[in-house]
Amino acid sequence: MDKNKPVVYPYIPNSEPAIKKQMLEEIGVESIDTLYEDIPETLRLKGKMDLPEPLLSEPDLIRHVEKILGQNATCKDHLNFLGAGCYQHFVPAVCDEINGRSEFLTAYAGEPYDDHGRFQALFEYTSMMGELLEMDVVNVPTYDGFQASGTSIRMACRLTDRKEALICGPINPDKLSMIKNYCLPDISIQIMDFDYENGHISLGEIEKSISKRTGAVYFENPSYLGMITVLGEKIADLAHKYGAECIVGTDPITLGVLTPPSQYGADIVCGDIQSLGMHIQFGGGQAGFIATRDEEKYLMEYPSRLFGITPT
Repeated sequence: MDKNKPVVYPYIPNSEPAIKKQMLEEIGVESIDTLYEDIPETLRLKGKMDLPEPLLSEPDLIRHVEKILGQNATCKDHLNFLGAGCYQHFVPAVCDEINGRSEFLTAYAGEPYDDHGRFQALFEYTSMMGELLEMDVVNVPTYDGFQASGTSIRMACRLTDRKEALICGPINPDKLSMIKNYCLPDISIQIMDFDYENGHISLGEIEKSISKRTGAVYFENPSYLGMITVLGEKIADLAHKYGAECIVGTDPITLGVLTPPSQYGADIVCGDIQSLGMHIQFGGGQAGFIATRDEEKYLMEYPSRLFGITPT
């Protein structure tokens, strides 16, 4: 194949030179290179990429890609212990059926006057999450539990007008990175050591570090290492003693057997809802939650929408 001759792919219409020329004329530029002028010359690739011969037949391309994908070892075929923020749980068929509907699959926010059915569904979701968490108010889903944690800490520090948060016990390094990204430099993030022999939270470390500057005390139950703490009430009491908000990150799927954080003093509860019907995957397609009591001071700090219901 002549490498200098442009390749036209039947399944990529704008690989046809005439179509590409028409598109460039439409936006008022002479060549593709014009679109890359903002990129420094030193960073641009010179010459052609070292790629194999293109597959111009769509069936050939499909067979080639499926052969490569067939080498994957999937979680469906093998026992695995993957986790660290995204966990494999059984997903009932009804979840995929509903999530695949166009109202949920493609809509980002929706309009309040023409999306009543979707809003009704979100109201039902937040209501059931409130029952599970034993909290009054639950927001619409955040992007993921990592964002929910960072947002909860900022809410707490605004409520207390303080600039310090304590992170207690083991935490996912990626989640910690996200929390810092949301909070720094406005809020100082202090990491508390935990007991490295058993993975549990060290109450003594919290007692040494907490002060009247502390706006939020955050811990997880179960923790990143899978430990279940029995110190929740003591940590919450300690936070409240110093005027701080107690934030607990939890996995809602555990609340069928564990006491909800609201019952041992949590002011704000947050976490992922991936375990409630979402497949394990590498990023994307996740969601998180934030829950509080139905008090005006909390409601005013939610950055996302809240759904209620009223007679009309």
